[in-house]
Amino acid sequence: MPRSMVKNVAEEQNCIIRGSIKNQIELRRTSVPELARKSGMKESTLYAKIRNPSTLTLRELRSLYKALQVPTEEKERLAREAM
Repeated sequence: MPRSMVKNVAEEQNCIIRGSIKNQIELRRTSVPELARKSGMKESTLYAKIRNPSTLTLRELRSLYKALQVPTEEKERLAREAM
């Protein structure tokens, strides 16, 4: 049976969070190793969390967004989209 083109909600939320982190890394002209250092995460852990954002805790997500200096308005927009 062919796969459905409709993504489930969790998969869509993962895409939004993954995209926002990757976008902010690019906008800030930083790298994953640098972000890992700034957020206090191991580099391998951060790569795994970016691959599967549903494993991120709220604390880790806040730490990443703080390290990336994501504006409050952007965080609010992302929260609305991911709901």
